[in-house]
Amino acid sequence: MKQDFTQEDLVAYIYGEADRNQIKATEAALDADPLLVHQLTELVEAQASLPKVMFNPRRRIVKAILRYARSEPKPQLCY
Repeated sequence: MKQDFTQEDLVAYIYGEADRNQIKATEAALDADPLLVHQLTELVEAQASLPKVMFNPRRRIVKAILRYARSEPKPQLCY
């Protein structure tokens, strides 16, 4: 039985979001289909070319979030 793989399937495989059965099926398909290997290679190269995002919030923002997380907020009542 031939299984068709979508870009979403390959992306899930790349990012480690595929389950065990999907991984086995993807790897078996990669062994049998050079075109699928080419598509996977293109996706991996595209992933590598994405800019790396740096998240550097201001210290006072981090402190405010931590203070809020340590306290139990009062429930908001809607009228």
